[in-house]
Amino acid sequence: MKLVHIETGKPVKRGETVRDFRGDLATVVGWDKPKHAGSTGRVYVKAGPVAAEWSQGFYPSVFDLEWIEREDRA
Repeated sequence: MKLVHIETGKPVKRGETVRDFRGDLATVVGWDKPKHAGSTGRVYVKAGPVAAEWSQGFYPSVFDLEWIEREDRA
């Protein structure tokens, strides 16, 4: 599985800036893949005035992201 942007299908990268549904910017610091069929996984970002101190986990859809099965496997 890989985490991608819903609109473009491009993979998400650590250090990338993403925008949430409110229009606020955040920096991707990591993610957890879904652990079972009912899970959405999490994306971890740093944002706001204390961004250098902590990160927070969100559902990927908050940033218009989704998990897809990898298509680039050989």
